[in-house]
Amino acid sequence: MSGERTRVLLIPNALFFPPYPDELPELRARGAQPSAWITDVDADIHYLDQRLRTNPPRWLHAVYRRLPIWMVQVLEAYRVGDRYDVVFCWSVADVALVLASLLKLTRRRMPVVALLTRVSEPKKAILLKRVHSHLARIILPPAAQREFAVEELGVPADKLVALPWTLDVDFWRARRDVAQTTISAAGGEMRDYATLVAALEGTGIPCHIAGVLDTGRPDWWNAGEVDRAGEESVPDNVTFGTMPPVELRALYERSRFVIVPLQPTTSDNGITSMNEAWAMGRAVIVSAVEGQRDAFVHGVEGLWVPQGDVAALRRAIVELWNDPERAAEMGRRGRALAERRSHAVFSEGIGRVLSEVAGSEHGDKERARDRA
Repeated sequence: MSGERTRVLLIPNALFFPPYPDELPELRARGAQPSAWITDVDADIHYLDQRLRTNPPRWLHAVYRRLPIWMVQVLEAYRVGDRYDVVFCWSVADVALVLASLLKLTRRRMPVVALLTRVSEPKKAILLKRVHSHLARIILPPAAQREFAVEELGVPADKLVALPWTLDVDFWRARRDVAQTTISAAGGEMRDYATLVAALEGTGIPCHIAGVLDTGRPDWWNAGEVDRAGEESVPDNVTFGTMPPVELRALYERSRFVIVPLQPTTSDNGITSMNEAWAMGRAVIVSAVEGQRDAFVHGVEGLWVPQGDVAALRRAIVELWNDPERAAEMGRRGRALAERRSHAVFSEGIGRVLSEVAGSEHGDKERARDRA
């Protein structure tokens, strides 16, 4: 494979698209949203999403229309995967694990790389324990999840890849002349906004939450007015409402600091909001959960508070609100941390893994032919 770009069949999470990954560069060029790390991966990437550009025959296309998209992705990857150097499952644990199961059952080889986030969920754990032999590499950013995979599921440590979550540090950059008159929170997965609302009650500190109070639905960012149960009873100083990236960036600019209240989790939920806040030069207040262990140093880039502790969260918010110089200093240090997490770090790491797996598979095939 020397001198050739790795040919990749990439299976993205259909929940997040459209716009599709290959459409994102145009949106970034218009300034509508940040760039995605996938656009900088040095590989020849072909997407397997709702558009089905892998061109299944007409009869199969008719069958696929009756199936959920994740099942379509599994079957289509199994059908065409050997046309590519490597199959890359991007945050689609169900697709990766079922595809690996299918490969194991049929004793078929196919180089599959999976980017996962939470393998400790019971159903995923049971399946991964049985089929990790048919995943060439597992990119698993949360340290606690990597430990679980090795210690509880028997996944070889050298099969796991640690990469930090990254972001577009040029898009997420604050202007210097914006007054910081509020605080904010953003995101939905594993958020504990009930605790945050309770902590803010009676403080008079304005806070906008770019999310919904009920974060149980998987596509919380699409919540309409009928999906906002309970928000009508929050204090007057608290508002809710999801935002597109440009509006969220403006919210961060107006914020003195950003709060990431979390439910108990062993995954690194909230890291995207933390990275965005830091890139904007804003300190963070974060629930101390196992999944975010060692994400930052208390008092340097932000503050840890005990998970679910209303009084402790209120105390941290009030103290940091009343000490803008301390908040600004932690924000400056946060920006320095974010600059070490530019998308180049993640895209180069992903590209390296895909190339290594493809090269190893190519070498195995060459050796098999030589033996024959």
